[in-house]
Amino acid sequence: MWHEERLFINGELRDADGGATFDNINPATEEVIGVSADASQQDFDDAITAARSAFDLGDWSTDVSLRVRCLEQLHDALQDHVEELSALTVAEVGATQMACSSIQVVEPLKIIPFYIDVAQNYEWRTDLGISETLGGECQRWVEKEPVGVLAAITPWNVPNQINLAKIIPALAAGCSVVLKPAPDTPWTGLALGKLIAEHTDFPPGVINIVTASDPAAGSILTTDDRVDMISFTGSTETGKKVMEAASGNITKVFLELGGKSALIVLDDVEDFSMVAATAAFGMATVCGQGCALSTRLLLPHSRYEEAVEAIANMMGAVPPGDPSDAGTMMGPLISARQRDRVERYVQSAIDEGAKVVCGGKRPEGFNRGFFYEPTLITDVDNSMTVAQEEIFGPVLVAIPFDDDDDAIRIANDSIYGLSGAVFSGDDQRAISVAKRVRTGTMSINGGVWYGADVPFGGYKQSGIGREMGVAGFEEHLETKAFSKPT
Repeated sequence: MWHEERLFINGELRDADGGATFDNINPATEEVIGVSADASQQDFDDAITAARSAFDLGDWSTDVSLRVRCLEQLHDALQDHVEELSALTVAEVGATQMACSSIQVVEPLKIIPFYIDVAQNYEWRTDLGISETLGGECQRWVEKEPVGVLAAITPWNVPNQINLAKIIPALAAGCSVVLKPAPDTPWTGLALGKLIAEHTDFPPGVINIVTASDPAAGSILTTDDRVDMISFTGSTETGKKVMEAASGNITKVFLELGGKSALIVLDDVEDFSMVAATAAFGMATVCGQGCALSTRLLLPHSRYEEAVEAIANMMGAVPPGDPSDAGTMMGPLISARQRDRVERYVQSAIDEGAKVVCGGKRPEGFNRGFFYEPTLITDVDNSMTVAQEEIFGPVLVAIPFDDDDDAIRIANDSIYGLSGAVFSGDDQRAISVAKRVRTGTMSINGGVWYGADVPFGGYKQSGIGREMGVAGFEEHLETKAFSKPT
């Protein structure tokens, strides 16, 4: 299989210090598909040193045309290797071919041309005109310049999407980068190093990619004073630790964290087919392993049973299967650890008095692989563990509400505020409800908000800052004011 096992540091593909490696596991078969370099603290230090030097001494931070050329080359290389990258993602992530044709591989590639356009057309300088100041009449202006060295720490659920969403706007803005992919999905990250080394003119040190078996191995990235910004996607608990570590140097942080998003179905919905399809599709695409998925279904008391039946029937029609089969809609969870976590949450719901009406177990006929059935749990109160904590698996909970105000109250009764959805027979009623839900993105009647140009991030404990869109570009910029006598 086409892949890369070596680290990418200072423009070179190289083994880890001491030659250490760790196994890469196929979650659908539990087989070892190969190894990846297991970076030492010295490797991380080398990557930071290279990124610091590239930013401070090279032309990357000031030469927009160089950045554009290199990003165009990377985009071309990725387009030329879509099939190989998709096969790698199926094997490493357990993603289905359907998912690779959308969110897992193909759609993320659109991030690159978007940020090429942003970099070329961005207003890097703003004239503030002439003003009488304490020092006399002065010409004043503001310039934007890159933050510096970015440490990007990414998860395993949609690695191509998140890797690109972190490094591309940073590179377009003129930053240098150290990327640390998750240990569960090292090859999708290291593949970028392979393509950059073989097909682009990126100067040495501008982008460095370092993998390690220990999720905490990259802690040096959060405490080193040579790092100017940390961009982390993962759990809220780990995000808190990243923020605490960064506070020692007052390092800028971007955090995209957990979610427990609500899908609100108002009582004037004509039928539940679209609602059911939306719920089931979200589970199938990434096996429920998505922070922005709407995992709380808020259903009106007056139509609760009708909605539950429609959703359960749709979810039951999406069985997990071999992700390498083109007809499979849902693959496995990423690991035995993650499947065990899902099982514990489902059991906690039962213990607290909820009812499993669909799924709730490992599928029959699978002797290997980390598979779990799409699961719908009813009789759930919003105070229950499964309604408050992020499960990160194919589990939806159905919660009844009385009226619009009650639905909004329940939706906002969460430490999270990442995403959500509203369905109604009246667009304006749906929008009115959506505006009162404190969350970063909202879907109205099946609308899809995802896109390279759409800022993504959360309220409350779902994170700080925005990724994607122009806002995601500006996260990587500093503002400098100038003044000179006329």
